[in-house]
Amino acid sequence: MTVISVTPQKMTSKIMDELETRGLIVRLTPSRKEHRLMANAGESIGEHIYSSSIYSGTHALGYATINNPDFSNFGSHPDNEDFLLLGGVNEKKLLILIALMFQDELEEKISNMTLSAADFICLEAVFNDPELSFFIMKMDVPHGECCYGEGLPATFYIAEGNKLIVNKIDFKDYKISAQY
Repeated sequence: MTVISVTPQKMTSKIMDELETRGLIVRLTPSRKEHRLMANAGESIGEHIYSSSIYSGTHALGYATINNPDFSNFGSHPDNEDFLLLGGVNEKKLLILIALMFQDELEEKISNMTLSAADFICLEAVFNDPELSFFIMKMDVPHGECCYGEGLPATFYIAEGNKLIVNKIDFKDYKISAQY
């Protein structure tokens, strides 16, 4: 039997860059230029990095670039969405607005004109923190993002079904704004 002895090395940016150059990995690094779209003011757009084959299941990893000054793309998805908040370098501040209920209850409150600020939580996103920056938004939980301040549009990674749709919320006579 031939024994092959390998020496463990500390993971470094240089080694990871080399692995990526060889086409072996795709790095998800903060504010990566290749994973940034040119979102116009008032726009939120995203792109898939990859989608799994049908054989492996329907999963995709993508990124979203947010340049909205408001929560105009607020809605829910009929499946879970994974947030990977890697980034934040020289970017505008990202706000994530989450309804504290599922879509059907929110729509009922909108119809009954009983919606209030107590029905939401608005979070200023924390990037690159292992305790805070990676989470799953559960299906049918209405949420949306906007950004403010100076810098590049906010960009982060998302993992989701490769055909996930957005069920946009019609706020009718309501407008949700952040006080920052």
